[in-house]
Amino acid sequence: MNEQALAWDDYRFVLAVGRAGSLNGAAKLLTVSHPTVFRRINAIERSLGARLFERAREGYAPTPTGEEVIAVAAEIETRIAATERRLAGLDA
Repeated sequence: MNEQALAWDDYRFVLAVGRAGSLNGAAKLLTVSHPTVFRRINAIERSLGARLFERAREGYAPTPTGEEVIAVAAEIETRIAATERRLAGLDA
């Protein structure tokens, strides 16, 4: 197990798969390719040493651990957006 801290970009990928429920949907949200999402999710799971999604013909469903990571990612996204809104125009 190669435990490493996740970067914001990792959280974005997990959040996109969680929201879209599929690799193709996540790829469209992130404007990257399906194989890129596949590789990133697999690398993130390896890094964490935990499965974040159950794979099925119907798509990707978050595991309990995946749900936790998705919730954290959504919170980070909200805080980043709020900070950007608050800071926008301060230097103008």
